[in-house]
Amino acid sequence: MKRCWDAIPFQNGCDDTPGPVTRKTTPDKALARLARPLALTRGGMVLERLWHAGWPFVTICLAAVALAGFGAVGISGLPGGVTLGLILAAIAAAVHALRQVTWPRSSEAYSRLDDTLPGHPIAALMDEQATGQSDPAATALWQAHRARMAQKIAQAKPVSPNLRVAPRDPFALRLIALTGAVLAIGFGPWTAPDDTRLAEGGAATSLAAASWEGWIEPPAYTGQPSLYLPDQPEGPLSVPSGSRLTLHSYGDLAGITLSGSALDLTTDTPTPAQHRQRLTRSGSLAIATDHTKRWSLTAVGDVPPAIRPDGPLTRRLNGDFSVGFVAADDYGITSGRAEFALAPARVDRRHGLSTDPEPRDPVIVDLPLPFRGSRTLVENLLEDNLTQHPFAGLPVDMVLWVEDGAAQIAESKPMAMVLPARRFLHPVARAVIEQRRDLMWSRKNAPRVAQILRATLNRPDDLALPDGVYLQLRTAIRRLESGLGFSDVASGLPTELRDEVAQALWDAAVTLEDGQLADARARMQEAQRRLEQAARDGASPEELAELMDEFRQAMRDYMEQLAQQDPSDGQNQPAGSDNTIELSQSDIEEMMDRIEELMRQGREAEAMEMLDQLRQMMENMQMAQNGQANQPGDQAREGLQDTLRQQQGLSDRAFRDLQEQGEGSQAGEAEGNEGRDGGQGRGQSHDGTGGQQGENGDGGGADDNDADGAGQGGQLSDQQRALQDQLAEQRRNLPGAGDPSGQAARDALDDAGRAMGQAADALEQGDLPRALDRQAEAMEAMREGMRRFDEAMQNEQARDNGQEGQSPGEGQRAGQRDPLGRSPSGRGGATATDSPLGDTEDARRRAGELLQELRKRAGEQDRPALERDYLKRLLDQF
Repeated sequence: MKRCWDAIPFQNGCDDTPGPVTRKTTPDKALARLARPLALTRGGMVLERLWHAGWPFVTICLAAVALAGFGAVGISGLPGGVTLGLILAAIAAAVHALRQVTWPRSSEAYSRLDDTLPGHPIAALMDEQATGQSDPAATALWQAHRARMAQKIAQAKPVSPNLRVAPRDPFALRLIALTGAVLAIGFGPWTAPDDTRLAEGGAATSLAAASWEGWIEPPAYTGQPSLYLPDQPEGPLSVPSGSRLTLHSYGDLAGITLSGSALDLTTDTPTPAQHRQRLTRSGSLAIATDHTKRWSLTAVGDVPPAIRPDGPLTRRLNGDFSVGFVAADDYGITSGRAEFALAPARVDRRHGLSTDPEPRDPVIVDLPLPFRGSRTLVENLLEDNLTQHPFAGLPVDMVLWVEDGAAQIAESKPMAMVLPARRFLHPVARAVIEQRRDLMWSRKNAPRVAQILRATLNRPDDLALPDGVYLQLRTAIRRLESGLGFSDVASGLPTELRDEVAQALWDAAVTLEDGQLADARARMQEAQRRLEQAARDGASPEELAELMDEFRQAMRDYMEQLAQQDPSDGQNQPAGSDNTIELSQSDIEEMMDRIEELMRQGREAEAMEMLDQLRQMMENMQMAQNGQANQPGDQAREGLQDTLRQQQGLSDRAFRDLQEQGEGSQAGEAEGNEGRDGGQGRGQSHDGTGGQQGENGDGGGADDNDADGAGQGGQLSDQQRALQDQLAEQRRNLPGAGDPSGQAARDALDDAGRAMGQAADALEQGDLPRALDRQAEAMEAMREGMRRFDEAMQNEQARDNGQEGQSPGEGQRAGQRDPLGRSPSGRGGATATDSPLGDTEDARRRAGELLQELRKRAGEQDRPALERDYLKRLLDQF
C-alpha cells in the first residue's frame, strides 16, 4: 500500500511522484462527510496553538486592566514606570507568540481526526492497493475493506482543542490576572475624574455621608438571636437584661446624634465612631441622621431559679437511696448539687457519739441534669450510695442548690433526714459497723473501739465467723493499737491509719453479711432471721420486699434439697411419723404471700407469728413424694419426669449450638457458662443432669460433643431418637388404660413422640430453629400427658378409697394455688397449668411483675440476639 497524507483533499490519493493523481479508487462521498468535522478540528488546532503561544501576552493585558481599574482612573493614571513595564512586557510576549505559532497542515488535521475513530478509516480510504492488483479476489477484498471503512467515517466528530496550559503556568498567573480584571471591570471606578467637582469637594462630600448601624446581642445563655437595629421597627423593644449594645458610626460624625436614657452617654459628648455598653436598665434610645429612629427599650430581668424536693426519700438494703427534685428557671439550669450537712442537735449522743465530732465538710453530690433538651423545667431523681461516708446512718440536713446562666443561685429548704446506710442484719457485722461509725465520728474513740472489738472477739468459737474474718478483725485491732502508741490514747491516731482501719472493719462486716452458707436449711433460717430483725428495726417497705424475696429463694432452695433426698432416708423427716405435715409449693407460696401482705399493712406481730409457724412446719414437713413412694404409678411417673428432664437438657444443648452459630463462641461465655452445655459455673451441665451425665448418662457431656465440631447435629439427633424410643416404651407400660384420663395421657405422649421424631429429622438436617420448635412441642405434650396421667391415678385412688361424693382428685387439690392464683393440675402442685389466672389482686400484681421483667430483659442490648428475639415473640402473645 502507498499513502500520501500531504495530498490535497478530494484530489485523488497520491503516488510516488508529486502532483495530481487520478481519481481511481477514492470514495468521494465518504470523504465528503469529513468536510465539517475536519474544518472544526483544524480550527480548534489553530486556537490551541495560539493559546499555547500567546497566553503570556493575554495574561499581561488582563493584569493591565486590573491595575488600571483599581490602581487609578484609566491607564493614564498608572505610574510611568508601571505603564512602560506593561507595554514592554506585552510587546515581548507578542513577539514570542508570533515566533512560536505554526499553522496546522491538512495532514495533521486528518491524523488527529483519524486517531479518534476505531480502525483509522481515513487512512484506510487514502491507501492504495500495493500488491495483487491483477488478482480479482484480492481486489474484491480490498474494495470490501474500503467500503467498511467508509461506513465508519460517518462516526467522525470534531476534535476539541487542548487548551490546558497549567504545566506552563504553575503559579496560575493567568487566573489571577483574569480574576483581577473581572473585578476591575465590575467594580472599578472607570469614570474619568472631574477636576471641577474634586476642587469643589463634591465627591468627597458624597463619600463622607453620615451613616450608622447597630446590634443588640442577648447573653449567650438565653439562646436568643441578635437584633440588627436598622431592621427593628420603632417603638417598644424588649431585650434580656445584660444584653450588649454595639453602635458604629460612619462618615460625617457631626451628622449623627445618639441620645436616650438607656445610653451611658451625655448630651455634650461627641458622637463616637464606636459605642459599646451593657443594657442593664430600661430607657429610650434615639439615633438621628437625616431620619431619626427611636425605640423604647425594656430590659427584662433574669428570674432567679427555684428548686425543691419532690416526694419521699426511698432506700434499699444496700444503702442506695433516691429522692426526687423539681428545678425551674426562665432560661435553663446550668448546674446543681445536693449538700448533706450533719445535724448534731438530732444525733443520739450516747456511747461512742457522746464525744464531740471532728469537723467535716458537708457531702456534696451533683444533681443529674439532662444533657440534651430544655433545662427550663427539670424533674428528676437524685440516686446515690453514701454508705461508707462517716455521715451514713446519722441525721443530716439535705439542701438542694441550683445555678442559672446569670450566676444566680437558689437553694431549697433543708430537708431533715437520716442519711441512708447499708442495713446490716448479722449481729457481729452490726457491732463491727457501729465501732467503725464511732471511729469515724472522732479519733478520740479509738481506744474504746479497740477495747470493744477485743471483747467481741474474746470467744471467737461462739461467733461462728467465716474463714478469714477473725484474722481480718484481729489485724485491724493491732493496727489501731499500734497507731495509738499506748502513750497518748486521746489523740495521735494518723488520719491515714484511721481510714485504713475503717476500711478493714467495713470489709469484714460486708463479708459477714454477704457470706454464703453451704447448707440450704441454714440459709433459710438466716434469711428468716434477717427478715424478722428488719421488721423489728422498722425497715422500709422496699427493704422488707428485698428480704422477703431473699427468704422466698432460700425457701425454694431448701425444698429442692428435700426433693432430691432419697425417700428411704428419714434422718430429717421420718416417713410415717404422726407429727409430719404434707406441704406443697403452692401452700408455702400462699403463706409467704400472706406474710408479705401483713408486713405491708404494718401488722408485724401477726406476720412474725405466721413466719414462725412456717418455720416450724418446714422443719417438720414431709415432701409429697416421700409419702407416696408406694403409690400406684409413681415409678411410671418418675420415668416420665426423667425423660422430660433429658429432653429439656437436649433442647438446651441445641439452643446453645444455635447461639454459637449465630454469635460466635462468646455467646455462651457472655452468660458466665462453662463449656458447650452452658452450665452456670463449673461442674454444672446444661442438660439437666448436674454435669455428671457425660460419664454414664445418655445425654453426653461437653467433652463428647465438643471434641470435634463436625457431626454435632448427628449426635444430637441420635440422642433425640433414643429419647423417642424410651418414651414409646414408657407409654406401652403406662398404667391407667381403662380411665379416660389415662387414654388422654397416652394420646398426649403419642403427640410428644411424633414431635421428637420431627425434631430428630431437623437435627439431622442441621435445622436447629425447627428442631427447637418441635422439642418445645414435645415437652409441652409430655407435660400434658403427665397431667392427665396424674388425674387417672387420682381417679383410681378415689375409686379404691370409695370417694363417691366428690370429683376424683378434688379433695387433694382443694385450696392449692400456684403463684398466679391457678389450681395446679399435677400431683402436689408440681405440674404447671394453662388455666386462666385467678381473679385476685395478688395474681394480677404478680402477672404484671412478670410482664415487666420480660419487657426489661427484652430491652437489654447486651443479651444475645436469639434470646431477645424469643422474649419479643413471647411478649407478642400478651
